Amino acid sequence: MLSVGNEPRRQGWADQLDTILDYLDHWTDIHPDQCFASFLDRRGEPIETYTYRSFQARTRFLAEYLREETSVQPGDRVALMYSPSLEMVVAFLACARIGAIPVPVPPVTPMARRTAQRLTSVVEDSGAILVLTDSSLELAADGRLGADPAADALASVGVAWLATEPLQGMAREGRDDSPVETLFLQYTSGSTGMPKGVVVSHRNVIHNCHATTDDRHPIGVSWLPQFHDMGLVGYYFFQVVTGGTSYGFSPLDFLRRPIMCF
Repeated sequence: MLSVGNEPRRQGWADQLDTILDYLDHWTDIHPDQCFASFLDRRGEPIETYTYRSFQARTRFLAEYLREETSVQPGDRVALMYSPSLEMVVAFLACARIGAIPVPVPPVTPMARRTAQRLTSVVEDSGAILVLTDSSLELAADGRLGADPAADALASVGVAWLATEPLQGMAREGRDDSPVETLFLQYTSGSTGMPKGVVVSHRNVIHNCHATTDDRHPIGVSWLPQFHDMGLVGYYFFQVVTGGTSYGFSPLDFLRRPIMCF
């Protein structure tokens, strides 16, 4: 998926866009009020929804917060561990705006304790200096959810944790993005050995999007988790590049009653 050979044919305006942030800004200018993504509950009701304008604003604010209130610098690795939601996508783009390199990891929960070892391995291998997460997982990492092997594993990861969804506001105007060539580190599942990281650039994602989809604005529906390569790239980043819309829902809801999700 990451190979870049002959560049796919693009429209003239797209030749001037080098990062997925450029594409997000482009489509925000073209159709600011179009739905970028909506996350649904098991009944198909929206839990959270972003237009292109509100998604751009949210990522800009969180980027400003990370730049000014944390020690994260361009090139630093930042692990992203979230329950199913759109907040991981927000955090990912916020990191990209300040040149930090996101490292998506699956959430560690009492039902997924085996992922604790993977989290520790990925954080150590990538050199992540911060874990961005949601409030429930941050509580577990702080040991405030009671004694639990998963909570113990989270607490043992020797880096700072920050829950992002309580952080709300608007970014100040006039601050430019400072992305780096690397978009993120994608780690293998580690099912047959320790997880191994793959460097994915903005160019990789843009190339694969144009090689895979046409120039229409696609509509995607996905139960794949956001830390999954296809779930993240295929149903969110491709939409950023093409100006499309994604409807997502929790993998757990799909597993409980697949037919109800469609």
